[in-house]
Amino acid sequence: MQQLLFCHIPITTMFKQLHANVWLLTLAQVFIAATGSMVVFVGSFVGMALSPNPAFATFPVAFMIGGVATFALPVVRVFEKIGRQKGFILAISFGALNSLFVMVTIYLDSFWLFCVGILLYGIPLVASGQFRFAAMESVSEDKAGQAVSTLLMAGLGAAFIGPEIGFWGKELLAAEYAGAFLLLSVCYVVALLPLLKFRPFSHHQKQVELPVRPLLQIIKQPLFMASLSAAAVGFAVMSFIMTATPISMHVHHAFSVQDTKWVIQSHVIAMYLPSLFTGLLIRRYGAVKLLLAGIFTYTVCIGIGLVDQAYIHYWGALVLLGIGWNFMFITATSILPKSYNESEKFRVQGVNDFAIYTSQGIASLSAGWVINSAGWQTLLWVNVPFLLAVCLFIAYWQFSERRVIYQKNA
Repeated sequence: MQQLLFCHIPITTMFKQLHANVWLLTLAQVFIAATGSMVVFVGSFVGMALSPNPAFATFPVAFMIGGVATFALPVVRVFEKIGRQKGFILAISFGALNSLFVMVTIYLDSFWLFCVGILLYGIPLVASGQFRFAAMESVSEDKAGQAVSTLLMAGLGAAFIGPEIGFWGKELLAAEYAGAFLLLSVCYVVALLPLLKFRPFSHHQKQVELPVRPLLQIIKQPLFMASLSAAAVGFAVMSFIMTATPISMHVHHAFSVQDTKWVIQSHVIAMYLPSLFTGLLIRRYGAVKLLLAGIFTYTVCIGIGLVDQAYIHYWGALVLLGIGWNFMFITATSILPKSYNESEKFRVQGVNDFAIYTSQGIASLSAGWVINSAGWQTLLWVNVPFLLAVCLFIAYWQFSERRVIYQKNA
């Protein structure tokens, strides 16, 4: 049987070790995450057709990102009250109904109602963002990274399904692209099936009940700051560069749509394919080394982009951008549960996701302005101070842990 040289664990055994919840959530995520890739694919086309001003054409994508940030905290608070299983089912059912609402807005030729519907996708998308925490809670602490890695592999399927239903749904109904949202509603219904089998399970439920600490006290922990900064900056840098790439390639440097599409597709594959082994790398080498590996990969990405703007440089930079994001996001997510106890998890997870989605939204919305006003090289240099800041947070976290160990042994 094929062995992974760095850990000598058979691949099939690695997957069998995971709780069934991880696989149920991963299957559901394949269909739910198709929302993002489908809206990115068709949102601007529908926006161009419905909007009163061509400048508003990209608003639907911006509304989707804004919706995730808007509903990050409210959705988590509802989950805290009713539990994850009921919360998942309600949110995904809402996603199915909302898709039908969006379909109707296209028939009504209403741009602003269409944008409202896209904004409301924030509810099921925030709920699916909670899948990674549910997956981690279903396995032992040493397999948390592996659980998140497995869940993120759903992104590969979603990256294929989303554009496909957009393509096949374009002329499915009388109104152009209305059929795409009908098919997306079906995807949400399919996603409900594995979620009906999901049963909340936590390896941490037996821990001693601890008092709930003030949120500021939790945030001040060096571990939390390192985790949050790595995840938020990792997402922001990835979104910032990825969003600007099509404009830089196709608009500024006249690369074909085909060339630009392949660079972006390669980037998406690079974001999710390493999930096959990222969890094992975390177990083998530790979280700190994987976070630094992600920062190093981002640095090389920026370096390649600064050297030249030939096709191979865009392609190499965007592939490394995807790999760096994978290392930083999975690792940061896997260490976050160490910063809170069972009674604090919903509040902390909500704040964490709100910060990540907000930083992603700001980065995505500002990328177009920066690339058009300052150019590609300036856009790349802007990311460097943020990556250095993450290094400082990681160093502070490690220094604090070693100081605690020294004090205990003194």
